[in-house]
Amino acid sequence: MTDDLDGPIEGQVRLRRPYFRIALVVSLAAALIGAGYFGPHPAPQPTPSPATSLLAARPTPASSGTPVPGTDALAGLTQVNPRPGQIKQTWLPGQITSQSMAVVAGTLYFIVGGDRIESTAVGADGSWYGVAQVSQCQGISQLAAAGHELAYVVVSPGGPTSHTQDCGGAGQVSWRVWLLDLNSGILRQVAQGVRAASSIDIAEFPIHLAVTDSAYAFNRPPQSAAAGLGEAVEVHAIDGPLLWTSHTQNPVADVMLGGSTLAIMTTVSPGAEGGVDLYTSSAADPEPAPVTQVAGSASLSPDGLHLAWDVANQGLFPASNPRVEVAIESVGSGPARALTTLTDAVAPAPVRPSISSTSRGLVVTWFATAPDGAVYPAVRYAAGGNGAFLPSLQEPIWMSVQGGTLFWVAESVDGWLKAAFAVDLASLELQ
Repeated sequence: MTDDLDGPIEGQVRLRRPYFRIALVVSLAAALIGAGYFGPHPAPQPTPSPATSLLAARPTPASSGTPVPGTDALAGLTQVNPRPGQIKQTWLPGQITSQSMAVVAGTLYFIVGGDRIESTAVGADGSWYGVAQVSQCQGISQLAAAGHELAYVVVSPGGPTSHTQDCGGAGQVSWRVWLLDLNSGILRQVAQGVRAASSIDIAEFPIHLAVTDSAYAFNRPPQSAAAGLGEAVEVHAIDGPLLWTSHTQNPVADVMLGGSTLAIMTTVSPGAEGGVDLYTSSAADPEPAPVTQVAGSASLSPDGLHLAWDVANQGLFPASNPRVEVAIESVGSGPARALTTLTDAVAPAPVRPSISSTSRGLVVTWFATAPDGAVYPAVRYAAGGNGAFLPSLQEPIWMSVQGGTLFWVAESVDGWLKAAFAVDLASLELQ
């Protein structure tokens, strides 16, 4: 538990364990305990009958939550027709307010209502469990998890000693990084800071997180919100000591941590459109080393040995000038090589590619966006073979591979119905 008397007001922490529950109440001297939202909560959405799947092959009108079966295979990708029970599925609260999610040992962690973290075991009984909640005027904006550690960011108006209950405009925003040990229930604040702000919009002032079994990383922006200023990215051991700090020339767009490698994406200015720059660093060489410019997103494998990113289209006529859609590079040994995700110019473009390690080798996942606007989870082994796309609940919003299992979260077109899915990649029998 932190000694800082000005930390956020955390509610009870409830851990899902087979034989016991640990409850931890963090009471801070100058504040009241926030209202709790804990314990199991059955999903209120209508539960489909055994003959009905949450999966949809193609988006449906916003007024309908009923899947529409049947779609032609997308160019370059093999359609997965799941057997009964092959894809696990669980309803989620409709009030999920962030695309920042995390999964550990089959349990999904997500932000609800902007001020609380809940969890559910994907494919289990569908209950949701409260993990943490902050007080009035505070918000939770980012999640990251690995091993038995869950990290999250709490944002609030005012400076570090402010206890205002005015949730209106603020001259500055305070942010705090917390670590929750999912085994012991111990919650501790590991970083805090302040930056100038025009509002309490937590999406406007993100602090990015990354966690491994042994370390965590976050960016520390300057107090001034002026465009063009660089930031510091700190890497700490899980037990606290600072391992190294990397300094960027521009605002940080994302941080990734794998093995002993830190990957950083920076943009020209907050909210700027266009490509972002990708860098790597390590304790031996903390100065960020440029890798490339990416179209919008990048991913670092859990062992820190491989990077994947999307590549912007080059040329005026894509049909006559094919583009590399996803690039993969071995960290420190390059050069980058192309991963073939498409076979022709009208095939779905990959969005937010992510690279992970499995028993069959490196696997790349991405959101396949078809010309008609349909979005599907897609997967391919980096070593070669056919890529595949999976049916989904209309609009996938988050995806991750953990230990050979693909997890993703999707929602209906109107954004109200949300569900989590999981499939063992080995069961897909990709060639």
